[in-house]
Amino acid sequence: MDLKDQIAIVTGAGLGMGRAIAEKLSQDGALVVVADKNEEGAQETACIITAAGGKALAVKADVSNISDIKEIFEKCKLNFGSPDIFVANVGLTYISPLVEISEEDYYRVYDINAKGTLFCLKEAGLQLKDGGRIVAISSSMTRYPDKGRILYASTKAALQLMVEVAAQELAERGITVNSVMPGLTDTPSVRAGLPLDIQQMIINKSPFKRLGNPQDIAEVVSFLCSKNSQWISGQHILVNGGCLF
Repeated sequence: MDLKDQIAIVTGAGLGMGRAIAEKLSQDGALVVVADKNEEGAQETACIITAAGGKALAVKADVSNISDIKEIFEKCKLNFGSPDIFVANVGLTYISPLVEISEEDYYRVYDINAKGTLFCLKEAGLQLKDGGRIVAISSSMTRYPDKGRILYASTKAALQLMVEVAAQELAERGITVNSVMPGLTDTPSVRAGLPLDIQQMIINKSPFKRLGNPQDIAEVVSFLCSKNSQWISGQHILVNGGCLF
């Protein structure tokens, strides 16, 4: 994809899927603002990009705080200019049976995944140049729900409707809004949190006999950020290697 001189913001880009997305956008020519709550991770991603010849700016930000969201965009404009691309990647994975969920759990997950995404989309709607691109990272869990995921999956279902409404509202400025719904992807959090036997069971059920990798997701995000995707908006792209679970 040709993203030469485009200015992109990627949240949750300090590791895993977000890092792969930030790297891919840079490889395609974009200047990238790497936002993450983990400052060390954000700096590391930015260093990887600059070492490869790209331009990147690391910003420490917690998207559950609206002031941090605004700061991401302010630093972007100060250092690179107004953004063309916004990727809402940050999200908190949470697994718990319905009967064990606490009010504290609810606010912790919803503050990041729902509130954080909503106000990121709002700020992107205010700050992106006309003709810009917004991509939100959702989950195949909205298509194939599983036990223990009611809190997490419901935040991603909310994200899905946010994307559809935002796509309608921002179309008059030529801004497209879409989501990508990854299946199980081989990230550090998955490797640390999912037992190997469960990972192998999923691999065995996969038509391609593997987990997804962050680069699989990054390729699709890059396409949705490009001019080639100008007639795609309000859509949810399932990127899970054909898994029907």
